[in-house]
Amino acid sequence: MENDRRSEGVWVETGDALPARRGSRAAFVKEHGNAIWRLFFIQSSRNDRTLDGLGFFSIVEPFLSKCSRPGEDAKAFARRHLGYFNAGLYLSSAVAGVVVNLERKRARGEPVAVERIESVKAALSSALAARANYFFDALLVPLGLTIASISAMYGSYAGLIAFLVLYNIYHFQSRIGGYCRGVELGEGVGGAFVARLYREERLIGGCAAFAAGVFAALLFLRARDAGGARFVVWGAVVCAASAALAKRPSFVRTVAVLAAATALFLVIGGIVS
Repeated sequence: MENDRRSEGVWVETGDALPARRGSRAAFVKEHGNAIWRLFFIQSSRNDRTLDGLGFFSIVEPFLSKCSRPGEDAKAFARRHLGYFNAGLYLSSAVAGVVVNLERKRARGEPVAVERIESVKAALSSALAARANYFFDALLVPLGLTIASISAMYGSYAGLIAFLVLYNIYHFQSRIGGYCRGVELGEGVGGAFVARLYREERLIGGCAAFAAGVFAALLFLRARDAGGARFVVWGAVVCAASAALAKRPSFVRTVAVLAAATALFLVIGGIVS
């Protein structure tokens, strides 16, 4: 990475000059508040043809007049951003911010080709979606749910509150912060930006693994107290069977059958005892 510099705590990957600081926060919210509000509804119009294309267009639509060159048909702008779009839930807002940045540069007469905007949009969509989905789906959400489950074992809501706080810190940081950085940095938003955004990734991954181990141990201890050694053995068999069949097409059906068998085991065990 050449000419590494920091811009308000975020790495800028390119050697381009740092973007000019935006105006006051109130002015930024006034200009972009409508788009930021629409970020949270990007998947509300999901369909098989364009996936989240209509939702993406609804985000950039408030800038339709500002992103059209004098004498240029606004329909061209709409056609560019009503097509297929799939960037996941969390960092699609960063892609929208970058597109707004590039479209406004083009409207001002800067040499930004339409093809460049489309290629940047497609490249960022796949790269950012993969990174954000891994962070949330494989690390953050399992950690939060495990903490909430451990807390629930002791009849406390503290774990649920901790999960909501932990999740939404990164959720809003990704949605709103990603959009703001996209508007400000343009193509400077990339891998280094995401690494900075999710800099605690390794720590959260380690905590998730540790919490999963604690939860498994507590689960078997509670099972021993509730159903005795037979129930613990049955639970181990169920887990092994689920893991062995995880890659088979009938995995969901298998888990459902095992869950029903476990319920039957508990009922019969309760009647016999």
